[in-house]
Amino acid sequence: MSDMASTGAPSVARMRSILQQISSGGRIASPSSTYSPSPAPLALSPATRWNGWGFQDTKLFVNADKVIEISGNRYSEVFSNAPDRTLPSLLPWAEKRLGLDANSPSPASVTCPEELQLLNQLDETGEVYRALQTFLQVAREEIGMKTSTTVEERVRHGHGQTCEDVFKLRNVRQVERTPDAVVWPESHEQVEKLVQIVTKKFSKQVCIIPYGGGTNVTNALECDPNEHRAIVSLDLGEMRRILNVDRENMIATVEAGITGLDLHEPTRASGMKKNTYGNIEDLVVNITTVTPLGTMQRAANVPRAAMGPDMNHAMMGSEGIFGVHTMVALRLRESPAVQVYDSLIFPSLEHGLAALKEITRAGCEPASLRLLDNTQFQLGQALKTSSTTNKFTASVIDFAKKTYVTKIRGFDVNEMCAATVLLEGDSSDVAEQQKVIQSVAKRHEGMIGGAENGKRGYFFTYIIAYLRDFALDYYFMSESFETAVPWTNARQLITDIKRAINTVAAENQVSVPPLIACRISQVYDTGVCVYVYYGINYFGVKEPVSLFRSTELAAVDAIVRNGGALSHHHGVGKHRLAWLPQAVSQPAIAAIQGIKTALDPTNVFAATNLQPSKQAKNHGKE
Repeated sequence: MSDMASTGAPSVARMRSILQQISSGGRIASPSSTYSPSPAPLALSPATRWNGWGFQDTKLFVNADKVIEISGNRYSEVFSNAPDRTLPSLLPWAEKRLGLDANSPSPASVTCPEELQLLNQLDETGEVYRALQTFLQVAREEIGMKTSTTVEERVRHGHGQTCEDVFKLRNVRQVERTPDAVVWPESHEQVEKLVQIVTKKFSKQVCIIPYGGGTNVTNALECDPNEHRAIVSLDLGEMRRILNVDRENMIATVEAGITGLDLHEPTRASGMKKNTYGNIEDLVVNITTVTPLGTMQRAANVPRAAMGPDMNHAMMGSEGIFGVHTMVALRLRESPAVQVYDSLIFPSLEHGLAALKEITRAGCEPASLRLLDNTQFQLGQALKTSSTTNKFTASVIDFAKKTYVTKIRGFDVNEMCAATVLLEGDSSDVAEQQKVIQSVAKRHEGMIGGAENGKRGYFFTYIIAYLRDFALDYYFMSESFETAVPWTNARQLITDIKRAINTVAAENQVSVPPLIACRISQVYDTGVCVYVYYGINYFGVKEPVSLFRSTELAAVDAIVRNGGALSHHHGVGKHRLAWLPQAVSQPAIAAIQGIKTALDPTNVFAATNLQPSKQAKNHGKE
C-alpha cells in the first residue's frame, strides 16, 4: 500500500464513520461513495513534490525572524496548543550541532523536471517505441486507463525517497533510465486486462514496474539502464477505495493503492503501533496479486491456514517482481476508548534498554514504546513548538525541569535518553498498564517525563523527512535506515554503527562531526528494531554522494557483523541487494528465483529487486 495521501483529515473522518457503523451493527456490502468516493483524477502527483518528500504546500524554512517555520496548515495536531507554526529552538541547535549556516544556503540547481536530461531514451524510430505507443493506445481506448509520457511523471515514477535520490534530482541534470510511460488503472479488472495484454502481446517490447506511494528508500523503483524494452510504471494511485467492511468477521477489503490515512490512524506509520495492532503480516488476511500466470489469492478469508507455504507472505515481500497487488483483506479493530501518551527519562541508554526488556518480558507492551538515544533526545527537545505561555514563564519551567534532572537526580545531559509511550485501550487497562510501565522504569532509575514529552516524541515521525529536505538547502545530507537485532546484540550494534560512520567521516576529513541518532522503534520478546538517523555536513566536500555511499556501506557492514537483519520493514530493493545471499542463504535466493520463473517466465515485472543475478553491481561498488 502507498504511504501518502493527498489529504489527511477527510480520509480519517471517513474511516471513523465506517468504524462507527461497525459498532452500531451496520455493514457495507459494496463500494459506496458515502464511505469511499472515487479519487480525483491523478490527485497524487500534483499534490506532492517531484524532487523531494511530501506535500508541495508543506516545508521547513527560515522566516524573517531567523526562526524555522513549517508552511501550510497540515499536521495541525502538532501545533494545536501553539500560537504559530515555528520551531524556535531548532535553528540554534542545528547551527551548533550540525554546523548549518543559515546565511550560506545550497539551493537546488535543478528547479523543474523540464531542465533534466533523460538518458537511455527509446529510439522514436524503433520497433520498441512503436510498440509502446500501440500499447498505450490499447490501455486508453480498450481498457479505459489514463496514461502519461510527460517528463515530470516519468521522473516521479523512477525514484524513491533516499537522500541520494533527492540530492541527484536537485543537483544533477542527467537522469539515468526512467519509466517510458505511466498508466493509472482504476480497478482490479483493469489491471488483469493490462497484465494479460502485456504478457500475451507485448512481452518482448514492454515490461512493468508497479508503483505504490513512491516513498520507498531502497531504490526499488530504480530502472535498469540495460533494459531494452519500454518500461511502464503501473501506478495504483487511482485504486484507493474501501470495497467492503464485514462487521461480523471484522475484515475490510480495500484496493491496494489505498493509503494509511485513508484507512485509519493506527496504520499512519509502518508498524508504529504494532504491539497492539500487529505488523502488516499480522493485519493481512488475504491478498490479491495479478501475475502473468493469472490472479493469485486464497479462496476464502480465513483467520489461519495450514495449506503449504504462506503465499500471502511471499507476495507481501516480493517487492514488485512477482506481480502487482490489487486488493487486500485486512483485520479490523475497534477504535480505542482511551489514548494516553507518556514519556520516561533514563540516565543512560543501557538503563533504558534494560527497562524496555523488562516491560516486554512482563507482557505489558503499550501500543507503541520507543527509546531515543541522547542525540535523538536532544533533537527532540530542539523540535519543541512555541509555547502557549509567555517565553519567560516557559524558560523558567524548562530551567526548573532541567535542574531537577541534572542537579538533583544527577543525570548527565550528554548521556540521558528518553522513552516515548503510547497506550490505547479501555481506561482501566490503560491505567494498569501505565502503572506497571512506570514502576519498571523507576526500578531502572527512570523518571516520569509526562504526556507532553511523549506526544512530542511522535512528532519526530511526521517531520523527519521534511527536516532532511530542509537540511539539503544548507549543505547537509541525512538518511535513515533500520534493522532488527537480538536483545543481546542491540547495544553493541549501536556502538559499532556510530564508530563506523565516524571513521568514514574522519578518513574523508569531514570538518563537522556527523550526526548519528539511534532509536529503538519496536520491541519483541526476542529482540528489537533499531532505527538509525545519520547526517553529514558536506560543505567543502568534492564528492558528497560518494562520501555518503561509503558511509552507508560501512554502516550496513556493521549491521551484518552484529547479526542484524538487512531490513526490519523497509525492504531490500536494490539498496541492500549485495548482502542478501549472505543474509538469507543461496537456497533461499534460488527459491525466490524459482517462484519468479514460475509466475513470470518472460519477466514482465522487471523491477529486478531481490534478484542478485539481475544486478551487475558488486558488494561495495555502485
